[in-house]
Amino acid sequence: MLPEELGELLRRAVGKREEREMTVMNKVGTALSAALLMVVPTAMPLAMLAIGLFVASSTAPAMAQSVAVSESARAALPAKVRDSGELKIATALQWAPFAYRSEKDEPIGIDIGLMKALAAKLGLKPVFDDLKFPAIVPGVSTGRYQVGVDQISMSPERLAAVDMVPYFDTGSSVLVPTGKAIKDLGNLCGLTFVVTQGSFQVRQLQQLSEACVARGAQPIAQQLYPSSAESLLAIANGRGDAFLTATPQGVYIARINPKVELMKGEVPNLERSPAGIAVEKGNVAMRKAIALALLSAMEDGSYKTILDEYGVTSGAVPIDSVRKAAQ
Repeated sequence: MLPEELGELLRRAVGKREEREMTVMNKVGTALSAALLMVVPTAMPLAMLAIGLFVASSTAPAMAQSVAVSESARAALPAKVRDSGELKIATALQWAPFAYRSEKDEPIGIDIGLMKALAAKLGLKPVFDDLKFPAIVPGVSTGRYQVGVDQISMSPERLAAVDMVPYFDTGSSVLVPTGKAIKDLGNLCGLTFVVTQGSFQVRQLQQLSEACVARGAQPIAQQLYPSSAESLLAIANGRGDAFLTATPQGVYIARINPKVELMKGEVPNLERSPAGIAVEKGNVAMRKAIALALLSAMEDGSYKTILDEYGVTSGAVPIDSVRKAAQ
């Protein structure tokens, strides 16, 4: 069901080849795919899987077409947004199964399907802009985008910069290079983790590392990368011991990429934070409109249908947490 996409090839290198210059290729099609196969035929599967170049399912959710407008949610919108007819959405299309590109170079995924449904609830056309992950929250906080999504955890730091409406919650798991299993997920001290800059995992690993030091063990080291694509490729190429990720993402990547494997179970004693839809700080009308649209999607079943499509129904948030955001 879940896919390979043609997007961008950020870096392909192992050992001495890591010194080669990174080539960025964005919004590519069949011609680029063929060219890449000629240049790197044996490494292409790794590059495609680790960076998120997934082939899209022909049955990707088309929820927006069947979702009725929620008059209460639309009425709550700021007049300027309602009159514009568009919902400007910041995301990073490198994070399958939440947000990535289809084989037709179109945005798809859990977050994409949900935002299409919410835009339909608001009577707006969704307009997605593909950014680097660290740029999403700043883009929303400055008002350039009405909302931001990319399984963005509702950390205290982010909540100081933007308001958020919860929509997904899950535990955390660990990916490792194949054959380099971690014996105890309760003891990650002394390991080096590959981490995406600006992600919630930075905070989680810092807290785990402090706990290690407090009991006299080695701290946890972090190798930071500017995008999820580069982080995933790094762990696939063995440039770190492990990669901490949301469980649905870990299950998905391990299933399609033979270069990594998922450790059984979830990391204990780890701070949890639901993922939220980011809106401009203090923009009560926008927050209320998004929350009311999500409530309507929960009530009519379209929210559950999207989660079911990707096999992540267990990540649904309690409806009361969304009602609170709608106040």
